Amino acid sequence: MLRTTSKHGFHVVTPLLESLGMSKRLGTTTVYMKMENSQPTGSFKIRGVGYMCQNVWDDANAEALRLAESEGLTIVHSFNHPLVWKGHASIVHELKASLPSKPGAIVLTVGGGGLFCGVMEGLDDVGWAGVPVLCMETVGADCFNAAVKAGDLVTLPDITSKATSLGSKTAIQKAFEYSKRSTVISEVVTDLQALEAIELFLDEERVLVEMACRAALAAVYSGVIQRLQEEGRLPKPLGPLVMIVCGGGGINLPLLQNLQTVIRK
Repeated sequence: MLRTTSKHGFHVVTPLLESLGMSKRLGTTTVYMKMENSQPTGSFKIRGVGYMCQNVWDDANAEALRLAESEGLTIVHSFNHPLVWKGHASIVHELKASLPSKPGAIVLTVGGGGLFCGVMEGLDDVGWAGVPVLCMETVGADCFNAAVKAGDLVTLPDITSKATSLGSKTAIQKAFEYSKRSTVISEVVTDLQALEAIELFLDEERVLVEMACRAALAAVYSGVIQRLQEEGRLPKPLGPLVMIVCGGGGINLPLLQNLQTVIRK
């Protein structure tokens, strides 16, 4: 599929593909994959950072030149900035243009919360505020789930999960505010469940993605979606389910083999 460069940032418009394997697992639900791992950087993050860098490009470029000359540094936060969220919101705008109907739910991973905030903003933008959003994390990198349970932001003592891309000890305030919406569901899977999801996705879709991405896909492969439906927290039957395949830049065959050894030891 030809990837089209966005007119509003440095990201590309990524493919939205149907997963026959995951759709079959869920029975009556069609599962779509938003393939953010096909971004030039291998991750959705170029959406937010790219959007932030182009606010006022001429001014930003002039400032970058000045800082380069003086050997100073400018920090562009990777997930805690309104412009970053605005950039990530473009995922939902693309879904609106591609899907035949409103999604039944959107599944994503949460690290610090930047992608989640962008998706929530995007849902508001396109009039889909009622769409359930399932936020997935792994045990040991579950600061968002801890905050939801505690009713306040929680700082983890350490990151013990092998899904190091999810390695934020504290979720951002905006993510916590969004978590209070009735449409938001927070769930956690183990590293082993995430690893098994990597392997199943590779077998079924011929795509290798990193552990952070697998936390979301494990929602199907480990039965989280089905359990939530049985509990009445997600409708049954469920409309089109969108899985945001957030990245694959942090994985290769040697790393996968190492994860298999470490997690299964």
